[in-house]
Amino acid sequence: MKIILVAPKSITRHKHTTTAFRFDYTYWNFYLPLQALGHQVHFCDTSIDGDKELSALIEKIKPDLLFCVMTGDINYCPQEPWATIQTETESGRTFTFNWFCDDAWRFDNFSSKKCHSFHSVVTTDDPLDVNKYKEIGYDNAFYATWHANSQAYSRLNSLRDSDIAFVGNLSGDREVIFNLLKKHNIRINHFSNVSFEDMIWNYSRSLIGLNLSTNSNDKSGKLILKARPFEITAVGSLLLTQEAVGLKECFEVDKEIITFSTFSELVEKSKFLLQRPKLIKAIAAKGHERFKSEHDSSIRLSQLLDKIKELK
Repeated sequence: MKIILVAPKSITRHKHTTTAFRFDYTYWNFYLPLQALGHQVHFCDTSIDGDKELSALIEKIKPDLLFCVMTGDINYCPQEPWATIQTETESGRTFTFNWFCDDAWRFDNFSSKKCHSFHSVVTTDDPLDVNKYKEIGYDNAFYATWHANSQAYSRLNSLRDSDIAFVGNLSGDREVIFNLLKKHNIRINHFSNVSFEDMIWNYSRSLIGLNLSTNSNDKSGKLILKARPFEITAVGSLLLTQEAVGLKECFEVDKEIITFSTFSELVEKSKFLLQRPKLIKAIAAKGHERFKSEHDSSIRLSQLLDKIKELK
């Protein structure tokens, strides 16, 4: 299949900060796996490209699919090619698809307004979010979970010289959580503003990777299934995560991953696990096997493309 991936190659290019440059999630987990699956994939980098560049690329490539991951954020992508995508959708010449990332808090002000620009879309936060699209008259939305590219994440490090790692900004109540763990003498290594390579390295050298399922932008406090659980299991570390919608359908709790619902439970389970390194390794290994069998990007994207073919 000839595919143009319409997405940011980097989300740091236009930020005037000291944040380390890094390729975006879409580069590692959509672009490279789609290529590995044998598709002819061309990147329209929306962090710098706009309608003119996408239109020229479409005329040159004549793709079967525009696979879009649109942000609606001018800070990251100042000239996203919405007009060109709309034109392709209306003409029917090219099938257009978008992967919506944040429907838990952006459905009303973004996804619901932009979904009609595409022939089909994915929602990632909750299977029930598909009903939101149906209620506004959009019938080609379906649910899919995040994934990770095993070729980028797996088999990186067999030396686990860190107890617990967390990669992410200190938003919401995260600092309170980390201070609570430290108060109980639980060593947690926190990393922010790091490159993709440093992110996966720091997880891969840790016995446990911590995931927090809230999003500081979502004032409802909903616990959503993010990409991080798949990234942590991809590197072979034990996933210790807040419960989230859809998580139990992806991993078997207490056998492949460990969950917690309160911060005191997080402390208790962290202490229990760190006293049992063999148990950590056993559960982590089962979680990694589940990841490889169901959540590798090559598997997830193959299923996704099959679904798109049904809709075309």
